[in-house]
Amino acid sequence: MKIKKPLLGIVLIFSMLINVMVPALTFASTLDYKTSVTRMKQLGIIDSSVTNVNKKMTNAELVKAMAIADGLGDSAASLRGKTIFPDVVKNSVLSGYVNAVVGAGLLYGTNDGYFHPSKSITYQDICVNMVLLLGYSKADLTGSFPINYIKKAADLDLTDKMGLRTTETVSMSQAAVMFDRLLATQVKSSSAIKENFSQASNLYTDCIIEDNSESYDNLADNEVLTDKGIMTISASNKKKIQVGPKYRVKIEDGQVTKIYGIVSSTVSITVDTIVGNVVNYEQSGVAKSMTLPSSNTYYYHGVKENYDSVSGLLKANSTITFDNDSNVDESYAVITDPIYSDPELASNIDKNSDTLGNIVFDDNTKIIENGQVILKSDIKDTDVVYSITDLNGNNRYILVASNYVDGYITDIPADSNSLYDIQIDKANYSYSDDMDISKLEFFKEGDLVQIILDKDDKVVDIKDIENRTGKLSEYIILGTSATDDDLSDNEILTDKGTLTCLSGITSPEVGAKYKLYVDDTVVTKVDEKENTTVNYAVTEKTGTDMKWENDKDVTSSMNLPKATVYYHNGEKVNYNIAVNDINLYSSIMLSKNSANTGYEYAVIIDPVFSIPKVYRSGDSTFLKEMEDSEYSFVYSNEMYTQNINSVNYNDVVYFVSDIWNKNRYIYSSDDSAFGDITSFGPNKINASSITINGKAYGFSKYFDKTKLDKYYTGGFIKVNIGQDGNIVDIY
Repeated sequence: MKIKKPLLGIVLIFSMLINVMVPALTFASTLDYKTSVTRMKQLGIIDSSVTNVNKKMTNAELVKAMAIADGLGDSAASLRGKTIFPDVVKNSVLSGYVNAVVGAGLLYGTNDGYFHPSKSITYQDICVNMVLLLGYSKADLTGSFPINYIKKAADLDLTDKMGLRTTETVSMSQAAVMFDRLLATQVKSSSAIKENFSQASNLYTDCIIEDNSESYDNLADNEVLTDKGIMTISASNKKKIQVGPKYRVKIEDGQVTKIYGIVSSTVSITVDTIVGNVVNYEQSGVAKSMTLPSSNTYYYHGVKENYDSVSGLLKANSTITFDNDSNVDESYAVITDPIYSDPELASNIDKNSDTLGNIVFDDNTKIIENGQVILKSDIKDTDVVYSITDLNGNNRYILVASNYVDGYITDIPADSNSLYDIQIDKANYSYSDDMDISKLEFFKEGDLVQIILDKDDKVVDIKDIENRTGKLSEYIILGTSATDDDLSDNEILTDKGTLTCLSGITSPEVGAKYKLYVDDTVVTKVDEKENTTVNYAVTEKTGTDMKWENDKDVTSSMNLPKATVYYHNGEKVNYNIAVNDINLYSSIMLSKNSANTGYEYAVIIDPVFSIPKVYRSGDSTFLKEMEDSEYSFVYSNEMYTQNINSVNYNDVVYFVSDIWNKNRYIYSSDDSAFGDITSFGPNKINASSITINGKAYGFSKYFDKTKLDKYYTGGFIKVNIGQDGNIVDIY
């Protein structure tokens, strides 16, 4: 709504010729002519073609400035075609401005009936008109004309430091300062609502542009987020506006219809890292840091953020745009997230191409997954790939998001008001805007599927699968069936528990770290081995003194190296326990830390015992096997010897070695038992133990239980007992 002005004859002509100096009042701002001229040119109050700002403002220029300032600029064009002044040409641009101002009640006559367009205005002329524009009438003033109007202009801080006399002519730059102040001055109002002139005339709104559709997914392509709310903007205007600065714009019905320009300059930095409230960034190739100013008002996606929460919003490639001109009380900063490209499915990747959709791979661009630099060849077909820059399109890197879910569809809601879009194994998921919804027609409840999730954990793709792939995670392999009798052939012991490998999967290497796809406790796929280990076999041990042989057959004396964590037979132990647990022919695998300055972990495996075999009288084949084996010694009856004849008939014999089967010796046990069978536990058919003369013995996993068929409770039996105390054979 326009301000209702009192009717007054054209003050440009009726001004009284009184030459008076009016005392100036204190004004907060200084006379910044250049800035005021720039702003008034942006708004059209001063014509952009004016180059000599020291020239005097004319009646024609003042009436145009009044019309534009009062929001009459658009209507002036439709009011051309007639004139009430002989010296104003019909259909001229000036006629439209004059008619608009007359229609607003500001002009209605002159002494001689002429307008005098080229005559220079005086100080009293501009003061009277500005007071009228603000809604004041003669009744609101005290004193005689024109001093009362000049005094009121001074009271309103419109003329501070101008130093002009009543009839002195006014330059374009001086007029620009006064109009600049006019726009920020409160209008006369009888209501409790206080508006400055620019608000009342709806000439412009100053607003901070906080986001557009590229920086914030919640915005449509033709929307911007400002500190005044969400505004729509035309395609032509979108190119003129950028995120961060404060713009002077015209807003009509929530739409930005005109952009006058930037109110104040800004400076931007791109975040590299953040520590507390200290931001590290790079400027012109030089690494710099700054503490975030606590005096700023920080905006993030339309919210004024508490200073203490600002650092938690920042990440690599976040942009902080600082206001560079406002005073301390009004200074602000806009935080913008990294700019993400549209997601690309890695399943579409061509290993021989340098592109994936619109994403370009080159030698200068890092590829990041889970904070680590990877190679293009490391990208998996279940990954989602993005190109990321800062707000200004710089500091590009490629982000790989690795997140997918296998499971059965338990619901695909048809109701658009549902809290979720699809349900997999009773877990709810929403679709990404980049999801091809048409794919859903091929799926139904009960289907086993794999959904690919984007960086925001939303579904970006779906496909049917025959088996669950499971989650990809890191595992340290601590044992296999070759190192642990408690494991089946398809089981592995890891730092996260025991896993079962699907048929066809080669058992991973003990001691190494792997990335494995695991569904519940089933290894469905081996992704990659992530490290190499330094391997040693203990060849001698006395107390804590040991000799080691590495995988290059080099022997040395050394203590157990320090590592962050030790695993012995699958359990975490401290250093002292680890040293004590090491035996002759123990195997030790050490993994270097990422800095290559020490060891991340050590895996200790006890000597590996072969399948036990009982040496029977006349078994020349087994005797020859022992003689031909490359053993270091024979351990028999608690004695070390080189004599194979120390192995007696009915001894339980093992070939013992490190896990690489390089260092070997023969272990012979003469432990046995005989007597009457007291019972089978729990019964003979499912026997897991047998009690002889009141003492229970378990069965080795290698014992042939069919041999129990001819034995019954109360009968006599003789058994061979292995090194673990379990029955190996009957004789």
